[in-house]
Formats: sequence, structure tokens, C-alpha cells
Amino acid sequence: MGGLICDLGVAARVVTDNRVLLVQEARGKYSGCWGLPKGYVDEGESPEQAVLRELREETNLDGSVIGLAAVRTALRKDCPAIFLCYDVSAAPSALLRKSEEISAAGWYTLSEVGQLDWVSETMQQLAIEGLRHRKTMKPSHSLTTRQTPYAVYSTSHKGGLQ
Repeated sequence: MGGLICDLGVAARVVTDNRVLLVQEARGKYSGCWGLPKGYVDEGESPEQAVLRELREETNLDGSVIGLAAVRTALRKDCPAIFLCYDVSAAPSALLRKSEEISAAGWYTLSEVGQLDWVSETMQQLAIEGLRHRKTMKPSHSLTTRQTPYAVYSTSHKGGLQ
């Protein structure tokens, strides 16, 4: 049985001091729109590595994955499209202000989030949820013994949904 190739994207939801980290797209059909730092998983990297890479590339922040916040599935051009939103911790520091992909980055409160033009309604709702009542599935790295590292996100293991 062969595997299926899919479109795999990731986003970093970083919430600190009741503010969510957002970036403004600099180009493409979403130019000028706001969203979470996001991108695609590259060959040879895990989704967790990809979300931290995208966070660094788009905001100049280093972070660590707290857990899985949401999964969005869709079918695009007869191909599965999966989008994983991770809760990520990162200390507020000097943000990247401009790049080829991102025209601005900043920290926004719940009242400010509603005033922005968004990449998608899903992205906006993920930001709002993170500010109102963030729930995260914590990873477990020790459910089974393996030589290759991997994470299992579940509400049933120790740590569970928080």
C-alpha cells in the first residue's frame, strides 16, 4: 500500500500577556492581510520543526512547541490539504518588521484582532480562541519506544488537553 502525497501546512499561535502574534502578508492574493506565522512543511523536516522554522523566518523569534491547537482538513484539487496549528511559546523581543514575504509583525489584543483584514476566517478564529480560552493537546514522546523521534497528541495521555 502506497502513501498519499498531501499539502501539509503549519501555523504558530503565540500568545503572551493577552496578545497574539500576527504577521501581515507582503505579496500574493493575501497581500495586506493578517494571520498567524505560517508556511509549509519541507521535505526532511517534521511539522514541529517546520512551525518553528516559519516562526523564525517570519518574525525573527525562536520558540518551542507547547502542543497542537487545531487541525484543519480540506480537499484542494482532489488532493488532501492538512493544516496544523501549534501553540508555541516565544518571548516577546525585537520582531522582524519586513521581509520578502511579511510586511509587518506585531502583538494584538482581542479587541484589535476584530479590526484587521484576515488571510482567512479560520486563521482569525484560531487567534481569537487563543486569546479567549486556549486549549492545547500536549505532546507525548514516550508512549512507545522508537529509534526515530515522533510525537503523539492526545487528550487521553498524561498531560492531555489543557
